[in-house]
Amino acid sequence: MTDSLFEAIERQIKRAQSNIYTALPAKVISFNGHTVSCQVMINRVMANGQEITIPPLVDVPAQFPHAGGFCITVPIKAGDEGLVVFSSRCIDGWFASGNSVKPLDNRINDLSDGFFIVGCNSIPNKIPDFYHDGVSMQTDDGATHIRLTKGTIYIKGNIMHHGDTVQTGSYSQTDGNTTSSGIITAENVKTNKGIDLNKHTHTDVKSGNEKTGAPT
Repeated sequence: MTDSLFEAIERQIKRAQSNIYTALPAKVISFNGHTVSCQVMINRVMANGQEITIPPLVDVPAQFPHAGGFCITVPIKAGDEGLVVFSSRCIDGWFASGNSVKPLDNRINDLSDGFFIVGCNSIPNKIPDFYHDGVSMQTDDGATHIRLTKGTIYIKGNIMHHGDTVQTGSYSQTDGNTTSSGIITAENVKTNKGIDLNKHTHTDVKSGNEKTGAPT
């Protein structure tokens, strides 16, 4: 094989490879609750050295943990970064029906068949307050969080709870007040001074408008 033939074959292989996409970092343009429009952040360089910006990708399914009737979501916003992974075959038929289908197009690893994975960040957009000691659901700055460590769950922020609460174990409140618009029922109630409100008595009991003594 002559050098010129080898070079011609090599150029053809590289040209074919340049049209195959596997994964690219991208930035969100918009999100509709299911798919994103996004701009890939790596430009294409042609054989002649010309740099080309790839047009925005549209209708890209966003990936969230979702199975068994449960899901975990985050509010994807314009400017958020992520990774677009490209399917090896056309996904149009599956995307529209959810069924096993024949590819509607012969394209392979094409820009039209991406899936967006949110949270693959560049250094300027990394998580600024990363928690290393357990699992953390948090705002970027960590000011509000739920953190799971071995044996303990830490919560920081106001809690709005709709529904009933069942607790097994002790409850301790160190600051603030507790209010209720309903009825509070307890089998045994003691004051902070150890007085049992179910069994306590008063001294110096008098009739009329006189005041009793302190409870005992």
